[in-house]
Formats: sequence, structure tokens, C-alpha cells
Amino acid sequence: MNIYRKSLVIQLIMFIVFFIMGANVIVQHYVSSTFPAYNFIILGVLVLFGVLGFFLYKNSSDQILPITEKMMKIIKGILYVYLFVYILEMILSNMEQLPTDIVKIIFGSILMILAISGIYIQTVLLQKK
Repeated sequence: MNIYRKSLVIQLIMFIVFFIMGANVIVQHYVSSTFPAYNFIILGVLVLFGVLGFFLYKNSSDQILPITEKMMKIIKGILYVYLFVYILEMILSNMEQLPTDIVKIIFGSILMILAISGIYIQTVLLQKK
């Protein structure tokens, strides 16, 4: 199975944004009430990564890299688990019976670990010639 190098670069940017979103889950809980401009800063960072991803996509080569079916399944699995954990975090953080800070720390950490594993896989795939 083959994949364009451009696609791997975009996936790498996407996993970096996912890492920022996971860290945002934790930091936002503690900072947003005392620093009202925090949400605008995070929005700016995410837009910046979107623009960066667009330019990297346009400037990347059309080189085709080999990828195994196993790696594709692992990447897809990471994305599905990330989605499930993110939705679960949104649901559980609004339940008043649970301690919000513990829920945010646990789920934010899981999201960051998933994003780091995706970043690692993408960098390994991009290093192949």
C-alpha cells in the first residue's frame, strides 16, 4: 500500500493539533477563569497550525511512500480511540457528581498520550525513503 508524503505531513500536523487539544483540556480548566483571553490564544494557535499545514501541504513533494496495512489500522485505531475519549471527556466533565479537575487531568493525559503515539508513527513513516 502506498501513500503520498503530503498526506503524512498533514496527518503529522493533525496529531500535533490533537496534542494541543489534549493539553488544552487540562490547562483550560485551571486558566480560563483567571485569564479570559486564553480561548482566543488557543484559537489563534489552532488557526496558525491550520495555515502552517496548508503551506506544508502545498510545498511537500508528491513522493509516494510505502505503508503497511497494519500501520493504517493502527493510525485509524488511534483516531477512533481519540474521538471516543474526547467525547467521553466532554460528557463526564459536565457531570456534577465527578470531580472535574481529576476528570480533566486523566482524560487530557490520555488524549496527549494518544496524540504522541500518532506523532511518533507519522515521524517514523516520514523518515522512510
